[in-house]
Amino acid sequence: MEKMINSENEILNMLGLARRAGELIIGQDDVFAQIRKGKKLFILLANNASKIIQRKVVTVSERNNLTYIALQNTGRKIIGERLGIKEVQIAALPADGGLAKKILILYDRSDVDE
Repeated sequence: MEKMINSENEILNMLGLARRAGELIIGQDDVFAQIRKGKKLFILLANNASKIIQRKVVTVSERNNLTYIALQNTGRKIIGERLGIKEVQIAALPADGGLAKKILILYDRSDVDE
């Protein structure tokens, strides 16, 4: 379990980098608006995102062939604090970007080490 928490800490650090670089899309309105515009995004969900948001992410991801992950040990309050804003249920990065790929590798590795 500790490895999972460490991996999610690294993921949060990368989200902070993405935010400073202007690549991070935060909040459901902005994320879904970018998807409607045809952007291919990599989506991250807080472990306590609302059921409505969770269902919408699954549906939109399947329809648009997008990848998403649900952080297992990190809630919306922690994500928001790490990004210096209020609570965050959902955030996204360009799917073809290096940070998205690194986050997915970390997340996949945490599943193996769990």
